[in-house]
Amino acid sequence: MSTPVPSYLRLHLGEDAQTAARPGQSSSDQFWSAFSAATGWRIDDRHKADGVQVLPAVQMDVMADDPADSQPPVVKETATELASVARAMATEIDELQSLVRRQEIELASLATVQFSPARSEAASEAIHLTLERAIQATGFDAAAVYMLDDETQYLKTRVVVGLPSDRLKSEPRMLRGSRADLEAMVQDAVLMDDLRGHLAETWNAPESFGAAVCTAIYKGDLPIGTLWLFANDPKQLDPSHSAIAQMASSQITQELSSAAQVRREQRNRSSVDAINDIAAWQYSSLPVGKWLAPGWLVDGMIESPHDWSTGWHMWDVLPDGSMILAMAEASDPRAGGAMIAATARAALTAHSGYQHTPHQMLQRINDTLWETNTTDQLVSLLYARLNPETGQGELASAGDIAGLIAGKYGYRPLTRTGDKPLGTAMKIECYESEFRLAEGETLVTYGQGLRADGISQELVGCCMRSALQSEQNALAVLRREMAGFPNRHERGLLSLSRRRG
Repeated sequence: MSTPVPSYLRLHLGEDAQTAARPGQSSSDQFWSAFSAATGWRIDDRHKADGVQVLPAVQMDVMADDPADSQPPVVKETATELASVARAMATEIDELQSLVRRQEIELASLATVQFSPARSEAASEAIHLTLERAIQATGFDAAAVYMLDDETQYLKTRVVVGLPSDRLKSEPRMLRGSRADLEAMVQDAVLMDDLRGHLAETWNAPESFGAAVCTAIYKGDLPIGTLWLFANDPKQLDPSHSAIAQMASSQITQELSSAAQVRREQRNRSSVDAINDIAAWQYSSLPVGKWLAPGWLVDGMIESPHDWSTGWHMWDVLPDGSMILAMAEASDPRAGGAMIAATARAALTAHSGYQHTPHQMLQRINDTLWETNTTDQLVSLLYARLNPETGQGELASAGDIAGLIAGKYGYRPLTRTGDKPLGTAMKIECYESEFRLAEGETLVTYGQGLRADGISQELVGCCMRSALQSEQNALAVLRREMAGFPNRHERGLLSLSRRRG
């Protein structure tokens, strides 16, 4: 027979004490406190990896007279199942809150420059660690970061430590009337010893605490937000609290700026990668020097100070057996010129499958550029067609593609420069001529970049003549000579040599 235990020895906790939330207690902690109070069971944290297990709650009256009074109001199996579902929901909520935290840090960084997604998690952890250390160093209980909007009218909660995470979803508060925030933006820091006294309302603190420190967060000399440190009870504050808060705000600014720098580097890297892709495509699409027909050797090269090029060259043998050569350069030296040049090349390929003259080819390419013209698509282009049996040829050129024919004893001009490029008007203005390439001679065409870099027609002709006299590769000799001139402009060359049989 058990001896009844006097009621004054029983452990009783009032309903308010069981369910009341402590200052700064998270919603998850509040739920588990309410769960224990309602079910009489608590989570056994020692078995997190093995699934949810429950133990009798501390609040249970374990010394009751009636055994029924000592039993939890919910059986263990039901409590375990309910706890499993609740923990799964809590885990999902924690993940969502972690995502919100990172997004708030990203939004906060917009006050500096655009943020790096790859740095969001690292920056979020670093800023939260900074706030935790500031709280510990000052003996405070919570902290929050508030950032100004673009119009500098509202302060939005971006980071919280020691406060319920739902503060991140709260409405922005007006900067106007927020005395502590305004004063922090014009002086080092604001110390508020007692937020429960008669001066508490004048500070317009964003949270209900006993004491606080507010300091500004800057981008250069411009305030972009404020940092608040909160204490549950009023306390005497001194300059050390101000110094710690300012150091924390400086560290937060540094983290945001560092993440923004990563963003800039990633953006630049993406641009470089895109340009490299364009350059690789252009390089792979250029033809390789080859014997185009028996006794006919063709070759070409492009040197550009940029990763991309605004010119191209090509050659082919048409179904009727004639050889064609083409060289083009867009007038726009920027990356957009590469796209314009690609349009001209696609047009040439499309129009070379049926009978045409060089003049007709230039007119058809001009029509394509003109009809697809949303901006100025100006292209200098030379197009030549030859009979490999006789060496007789005809050409048409528009713009600034120059050319000459060189032999062992000299050279002669082939084209005229200074005409309007394709895309200038609906009807083209081009230079047309006929020529003959004898055995042992080489035809070479080149863009305006050579002249812009100081390489004259005389130098090109002399190099070609020297190469033919010594039976060397003409472009190789010319390229070695051009190496002594700084490459400030794109240099495109195309050569066709007729070797002796």
